[in-house]
Amino acid sequence: MGRRAHGDDEPFQGELPRRLAAEGVSFQQIRDQLRRDVAIAAPATGTVSIEDISQQLGFSEPSAFHRAFKRWTGSAPRSYQPGG
Repeated sequence: MGRRAHGDDEPFQGELPRRLAAEGVSFQQIRDQLRRDVAIAAPATGTVSIEDISQQLGFSEPSAFHRAFKRWTGSAPRSYQPGG
C-alpha cells in the first residue's frame, strides 16, 4: 500500500468539505442542527441542568445558550423542562 499524501488525514481540509458542498450543506450547518436537536431534547429529561447542557454543547456561557435556544424555539429552555 502506498503512502498517503499530505493532508489525507485532515478531512476538514479536503474531501469532506467538498462532499458536503456537493450535498448543499456545510459542517457548520450539521453541527448547529445537532446542537439544536440535543438542546431541545435534553431539558425534557429533567435530569441535566440548563447550565450543564450549555457547557456540554460548547456554549461559552449559559446566557449564550439561552439566546440560541430562544432563537431556535421561540421559548426559554426552562419551558421544555418537566413542570416548566
